Amino acid sequence: MTSCRDYHALLGMHALGRLPEAELATLLAHTDGCPACRAELASLDQVAGALGHANPDRVAARPAPPPWLRDSVVAAVGVRHLNRRRRRRLLAWSGGLMTAAASAAFVVTVLVSGAEGHTVTYGARGMQITAELAARQWGTAVNLKVSGLDNGQRYLVWLERADGSRVPAGSFTARGAGATMELSAAVQGDDAVALGLSTVPGGPAVLRAPISG
Repeated sequence: MTSCRDYHALLGMHALGRLPEAELATLLAHTDGCPACRAELASLDQVAGALGHANPDRVAARPAPPPWLRDSVVAAVGVRHLNRRRRRRLLAWSGGLMTAAASAAFVVTVLVSGAEGHTVTYGARGMQITAELAARQWGTAVNLKVSGLDNGQRYLVWLERADGSRVPAGSFTARGAGATMELSAAVQGDDAVALGLSTVPGGPAVLRAPISG
C-alpha cells in the first residue's frame, strides 16, 4: 500500500521542476486527496522560489567547522580501528583454538605490545577510574574502567594537553556498578598531561587525573 512517505521525494522534485511527466499525474492525484502532502508541496514551492534570489557573492565569509570537529572525527575513526582489530584477533584466536582442539593438542602464545603507555588511577567522592593509555600511530588508545558514577549520566572523556586544551576520547553513559570500555584520542600520549571526565562539552571537570611522565 502506498503511503505519504513514498511521495516525499516526488514533492521535492516537483518543487524544483524536475519531476518526470510520467510521475506527475500520479503525484497530483495523490495531493488532490491528501491535505498534508498538498500543504508540504505548497511550502516546498515557496522555498524553491526563494532559491532563485540567493546570491552567493553576498555571503561575507564561508562558515568554518568548529575547532573540535577534526579531533572528534579522528577519535571516532580510532575507535572503529580498535574495534575492527579486536574482532580480527578474536576470530583468529577462535579459529586457532578450534583447529587445535581437532588435533587434540595446542599451544597458547600471548603477544604483548612493546609500545610505551601509562596507567592512570583516580579515586575521590566514591568515584574510581583506572585508565591504561597506549601509544598508537594515530594517537592514544584508552582502556577505561569506571565505577561510582551517577547512574544514567552521560560522561565525556578527554585527554588534556599542556596548554589546557581538551582532545575528545569518546563518551559513555554510566550504568550499574561500573563499566569497562575502549576509547581513543587523536593526541600522542607524551603530549597529554591529564585525563578527565565532564558532562557537557567544555564544561567543568567531574574528575581530572594527572598523567605522570
